Amino acid sequence: MDERTALLALSRLKGIRNNEKKRIVETYERVAALFEGKASAPDGVSKEAIRAFRGFKTIEAAAAGLTGMGIEIVTIKDDGYPVPLREIPDPPMVLYKKGPLPLTGQCFAIVGARKATHEGMLLAGRIAETLASAGITVVSGLARGIDGAAHKGAVHQSGGTIGVLGCGLDICYPAENWSLFEDMTKEGAIITEYTLGESPLGHHFPERNRIIAGLSKGVLVVEASAKSGSLITARLALDYGREVMAIPGRVFDEAYKGANSLIKQGARLVEDIGDIVSCCFPGIQFRPKPAIDIKGDEDYIYTLMGIDKIHVDELIEKSGLGAKKVMAILTKLEMKDVVRPIPGGYYIRKV
Repeated sequence: MDERTALLALSRLKGIRNNEKKRIVETYERVAALFEGKASAPDGVSKEAIRAFRGFKTIEAAAAGLTGMGIEIVTIKDDGYPVPLREIPDPPMVLYKKGPLPLTGQCFAIVGARKATHEGMLLAGRIAETLASAGITVVSGLARGIDGAAHKGAVHQSGGTIGVLGCGLDICYPAENWSLFEDMTKEGAIITEYTLGESPLGHHFPERNRIIAGLSKGVLVVEASAKSGSLITARLALDYGREVMAIPGRVFDEAYKGANSLIKQGARLVEDIGDIVSCCFPGIQFRPKPAIDIKGDEDYIYTLMGIDKIHVDELIEKSGLGAKKVMAILTKLEMKDVVRPIPGGYYIRKV
């Protein structure tokens, strides 16, 4: 029995937690020896449990079938397995991957509410787009809302993004993200620890979140209510020694209570994309302004806008340029595709 098949078998053994499986991998030079009966089962794993595992040939056939579908199997012992993920207490033994993007790049997670605001999704997309343009891989959970917006922003910069599923690779959940799913498999990557046919069950998503946190140098929460699942990712990131960051929101708005609470508890407050880069990726050269010709009053207004949305009246007041001139400048910046209007008289920078 080869080691690859043994690790696939180990990943599918029921009744053994992932931290115990990691101990098995660290204890035995060849996990295959356990299944061959050439080594004693470690404490907590009965010989009967190992013998009861059926279908080595079925596993081998399934592995061959996955390869034929363009799905790569990355085991915890492979060079292509991300080192940061291997180091968490309960890493997956096997990752199923679709898409050409390596998993060994510098990663940063962007997570948040499924029922996100329009400006929250714009902000997540813009941050992801800028990080991807600097060569940073954006990681998220391919959910609707903030996750999907982050992936889309990164895809716009040639696919530097990884989506982590809570189901098998033959299921796109939610179904509305099918087009994004397809785009990411062409230039980015979709990964999961679940085999084909496994449904997106509720308990899969906290398990999925540990992979998001484990892959990444830091986690940014863009929007989150007090009960948001993205707070699980943030807590796991803290446990793993990763940077936890959040964007503040309106104090009395339920949609921001989770993110604001993280900041209150010590998460790094993000005011600018440069905060992320300087903290997690200090060696990366980062240009906070777009590679497009804006100067003079256009550059002045663009700089005043900052990272968050800003109302046109506030821009007029801060700039002292007058309403007519500010509106004309905003129109020019919009035509250059570096700012975008959002409902309510607000504007937000796109890059």
